[in-house]
Amino acid sequence: MIRTGFSFLCWAAAVVAAIITVPTLWIATHVADEDGYVAFTRPFVADVEFRNAIVATITDDLVSQGGLPTAAKPVIERALRAVATRTAQQPGFTEAWEESQRRTHQLTFGPDADTDRLTADIGPIATFVAKQVSNDVPVRVNVPDKLIVPIYEAPDREVIEQVDKTQNRSLIGLLVVGGASLLCLVFARRRINAVVGLAAGAVITGGVLLLGTGLALPEVLDRTPARTPFAREMRDLLVDRASDSLNQWLLWTAVIGAVVLVIAGLGRAIPRR
Repeated sequence: MIRTGFSFLCWAAAVVAAIITVPTLWIATHVADEDGYVAFTRPFVADVEFRNAIVATITDDLVSQGGLPTAAKPVIERALRAVATRTAQQPGFTEAWEESQRRTHQLTFGPDADTDRLTADIGPIATFVAKQVSNDVPVRVNVPDKLIVPIYEAPDREVIEQVDKTQNRSLIGLLVVGGASLLCLVFARRRINAVVGLAAGAVITGGVLLLGTGLALPEVLDRTPARTPFAREMRDLLVDRASDSLNQWLLWTAVIGAVVLVIAGLGRAIPRR
């Protein structure tokens, strides 16, 4: 009974640690890590509404900074939108967006970052589009190297710092899950029973987190103010893509756990025959 009790405690620790570690690991690899964030946001420019929001933001900033006469704004905006649509599939367009997102990540998580808000530097994408449109309009379009656009404010700097710490915490969490699972197997009277329990734990982890993200993400949208069309589109894409990506992780966790559970259950039944 003592061995069984220890095995159960280790199983419970593994499941709890997994529920905490899986979303932490996702944040570490998709948000805190610069390359992961760039890859995560790469598909955003395929969204037509988002491209239009970028163009509107670029045009508004150029007009407000004195780079363009107000009367030329409608012409420039139409030309920029046409170019953005036409060049969206060109390698240079995607590379410019990736450079924008790399700068954006550094603004928030870089060693010199001290902001308490998420801001985007869309200078590279603005420069790329402006160069393409220069031959189509009579007005010279000059774009500054940096074009900083606020997206939304975080409650405080500590939130960003906590996200930055997820890389170390996810590694610790993986060690806890692995160690607790191993001890569960060691203390179990029958290894097959422990395998069944751990597989069930994977299904539980996936189910609990799927339910939790389904309830939490709408709250994130409701509580995250966005003052501009670009900010709203960026916020919505971040939340929607995060939901889809994390849900894929959770579904695979639950499916693999279910498959192992069935196989282990059959293996446990064989000796009884």
